[in-house]
Amino acid sequence: ALADAGNRAGFVNNFVPLDLSKEDKRAYFLELSTGPESETQWAHLVAEMAALALGKGVTKIEGDQTTQAVFFFEHPTLVGCDREVAFTCVDGEWRAEG
Repeated sequence: ALADAGNRAGFVNNFVPLDLSKEDKRAYFLELSTGPESETQWAHLVAEMAALALGKGVTKIEGDQTTQAVFFFEHPTLVGCDREVAFTCVDGEWRAEG
C-alpha cells in the first residue's frame, strides 16, 4: 500500500532493517526521492514488492517463513535479472535484511 501510494518515507520507515542507522535510513530515503536515478529505482522497487506479494516469478522461498523468508525470483521489469531478497521478522514486524 505504501509503495502503491508513492509514500517513499512511509515505505522506508516500514521496510528497512531495524538496526539501520538514522543516517543510513535518511540517505536511502533521499536516494529513492531525489537521487539521479530515483524514479527508475522507485519503479523497480515497487514492481519487486508487488511481484513478491503476488508470488509472481518466485521460483523458491527459503527460511522457516515464521522468522525468516528468502525469496528467489526474476525481476518483473528487468529481463534476465534474478533476484534474492531476504526478510526477517522481529517482534512480529517483517523487515528487509540488510
